[in-house]
Amino acid sequence: MRSKLPFYLKRFGVAQGLRLYFLLKSKRKGLVRIRIPQARHPIYLRLGTSDRNVFNNIFVQGEYDAVELGNHPQTFLDGGGNIGLAAVYFANRYPAMQIVSVEPESENFKMLQLNCQSYETIRAVQAGLWSRSTHLDIRDAGGGAWGFQVEETDRPTPASVRAESIEALIRANGGKPFEVVKLDIEGSEAEVFRTCTEPWLPFVRALIVELHEWMIPGSSASFVAATAPYNYRKTVSGEYEVYERQDLTV
Repeated sequence: MRSKLPFYLKRFGVAQGLRLYFLLKSKRKGLVRIRIPQARHPIYLRLGTSDRNVFNNIFVQGEYDAVELGNHPQTFLDGGGNIGLAAVYFANRYPAMQIVSVEPESENFKMLQLNCQSYETIRAVQAGLWSRSTHLDIRDAGGGAWGFQVEETDRPTPASVRAESIEALIRANGGKPFEVVKLDIEGSEAEVFRTCTEPWLPFVRALIVELHEWMIPGSSASFVAATAPYNYRKTVSGEYEVYERQDLTV
């Protein structure tokens, strides 16, 4: 596997790049606090977990760098917030944008709160994204802390998490539609786009999505059917497909 050290050196400089590279590559366990030029506030990571992979994707390899959100977007939904690093990235890049970051899994959500606590523009919500309000069970799909999946349950337990629709999150956000929606929700996009998209999708200027057809067959079909009425320009940024509305003028 190709070493990521050159990326660290390019992003953070020689001294800091070397220090961060060997710190995050070590076999140590525990919580670390790091500072990087790309973030106004410290970033917290759990050593020995997939947190390093998330950090590498976003801040080292720049998987969102090609995403251009024109017209100064004011509202952003971060679906599948994980430990909050996507929210932190966009909060630093677009300081005036109000971000709602949604993550269902409890330990990840604690990290999300920790990473986002110093940003007044980020609001953290513990929930799973779904097409309606219900309850979800969380299961590990084998991807570690960045690969949890959810499934609807008729019998909620203390371990279940609430599910929220994007429409409900808009109501909780003072009725302000989300201009940008980022979704990395491990196959739940099949349900999110399957139905009840009319209250929110027409107002979205940009979609940043990772479809998980290999996890949940039908994810791509739901997405294609829901977005078919609108005119998008598609680009790719890292593992994400970016869809920018070309027919939205208001």
